[in-house]
Amino acid sequence: MKLSCVTASYVGEGLGYPGPIDWNLASTVIERQPILETVASLLRRLAPAKLDGIELWMPHASPNNLTPVLAGRLRRLMALHGTTCCAYAGSLPDPALDSDGAESAFQAAMLLRAPVIAAHLSPAAVPRLTSLCAQYGIRLAFENGAERLQELRAVVAGSDPAWVGINLDTGNLAAQGDDPVQALRELGSRIIHMHFKDVPAVGSHDCVALGRGIVDVKGIMQELKALNYGGWLSVEVETGDRDPTDEIVTSIELLRSLL
Repeated sequence: MKLSCVTASYVGEGLGYPGPIDWNLASTVIERQPILETVASLLRRLAPAKLDGIELWMPHASPNNLTPVLAGRLRRLMALHGTTCCAYAGSLPDPALDSDGAESAFQAAMLLRAPVIAAHLSPAAVPRLTSLCAQYGIRLAFENGAERLQELRAVVAGSDPAWVGINLDTGNLAAQGDDPVQALRELGSRIIHMHFKDVPAVGSHDCVALGRGIVDVKGIMQELKALNYGGWLSVEVETGDRDPTDEIVTSIELLRSLL
């Protein structure tokens, strides 16, 4: 297992950490920022975590702004910090409604050499996105937001395991009242990526450092080892009112100790 951080953790930064997160406004502001300088700043601050990889949130490397030359510079920047782009994260449109938008995300992931797109999307769009997975050689990891465990079971039951799996967001699942450890047991090898997140209570999507909320971090790690999971553990501490860097570093240190 390798350790990463998803840059969506810094969603509040472009707005100055005002408090509640306005995701649409934050995404718009971040997309207007210079990509290379913004990512460089995040990597410098995350250096104490000694990450194996970085998971780029789509607004930080938007398909609307990413060019082949810029993607090459980003890859070299990540390599200088000893990391690689382990996944490209965000929301994917249904190709039936926005074919150009869906394909542009795959093109950006290809430029970044990300092997996985970890995405929020409509379950109905999964079959239509599978052809793009095969075309670009990039796997799709369906990320649970408000979805419950039974809905994740339905996604994997009706999708091609060669290309489609689950990006299990532990905090989102716990916030819905479901047990991430049980989800690991039931979904098994169909989990191909992990957003390791902790929340303070059922019903809350506020993020805290791993181990400080209701998510059974030790239990999850034990189950991942039992499954011989070899993928990425991507820490996510989304904050609207403070810089999450210290909490990310603390979370990474906890996972490293449990590895």
